[in-house]
Amino acid sequence: MNVDEMKDVREFRAGAPKPDRARLAEGRNRLSSAAGRGRGRRLRADWRLAAVGAAAALTAVAVLASGLGGGGHSGAERTVPGATRTVSGSVKEVLERAASTVERADPPPTPHAGQWIYGKKLSAYPGGWPKSAAAQPEPEPEPQEYWARYADPHFENGKEGDDRSMRERLRFLDELPDDPAAVLKKVRAYYPSGKGNPESEGEHDMRALSVLFESQPIPPQALGKLYRALAAVPGAEVTDHLVRDLAGRDALAVGHDEKGQKVRREILIDPHTYQYLGDRWIVVKDYKESFDFTGADDTPDRPWKAGDLMFQNALLATGVVDHKGDRP
Repeated sequence: MNVDEMKDVREFRAGAPKPDRARLAEGRNRLSSAAGRGRGRRLRADWRLAAVGAAAALTAVAVLASGLGGGGHSGAERTVPGATRTVSGSVKEVLERAASTVERADPPPTPHAGQWIYGKKLSAYPGGWPKSAAAQPEPEPEPQEYWARYADPHFENGKEGDDRSMRERLRFLDELPDDPAAVLKKVRAYYPSGKGNPESEGEHDMRALSVLFESQPIPPQALGKLYRALAAVPGAEVTDHLVRDLAGRDALAVGHDEKGQKVRREILIDPHTYQYLGDRWIVVKDYKESFDFTGADDTPDRPWKAGDLMFQNALLATGVVDHKGDRP
């Protein structure tokens, strides 16, 4: 991982919601240690960091390209007649349509060792806190390109824990069962919660699924199974209207709702092709986030308002290439 990617990871993690001190301490220690070594070693692509947009975790599915829209990263929805943006059906009905549609697609060629997964995406996050009086408005996000080894030896050495190479993830997806409940059970075991993590089952499911949706090139049958599993997440729901993703594209937003929830993670899906578009975190309840960082005891609480967007990721293009730096 290069210096710019390390900076991206630190900035993404800086604004993440705080589940508990012990869990954050582990991540902070790992990031600080990796940054202090000053080497080109790739930071452990932990699935929990991937879930908040860590650059090291980018992976991608068949070539999916889209022109950039003018949505920016303010989170504001464009004004479009309500009738044209209504989403009909329950979350199970919507995702069954999605699964049935994508399953009819021809499977992409399987990459081979030595090839690279290319990805291009937009990401937005709230930046550091507190903001100074002289802080400039946040610039519009610019597309970033990434390359990840398909068969990365660093993640296939038996010591990677719950980090997986793309080859390992695609093998896992190929072996998913048909039953959505069984899929969720396997996914939870494949990406387990961290020690002492108090997250609910629904939160756990959304975290793990959000990583698997980025696996590329994902077989159509596996994508269909993931959509049906997403519908089976406890508290799963689909927003009753289309939203705009960070690139300005129409999207179905599928998240989960449960008592006491402050932030909802949403998977964004193209309403026509039903391909994965990205994800976002949206605040659903006013609250203040406390910080407990070493040397920053005087950091004031950060206020969040319902409707605020914490993180946004929009996948613009992906593909399989022969060399790092190549584009599909």
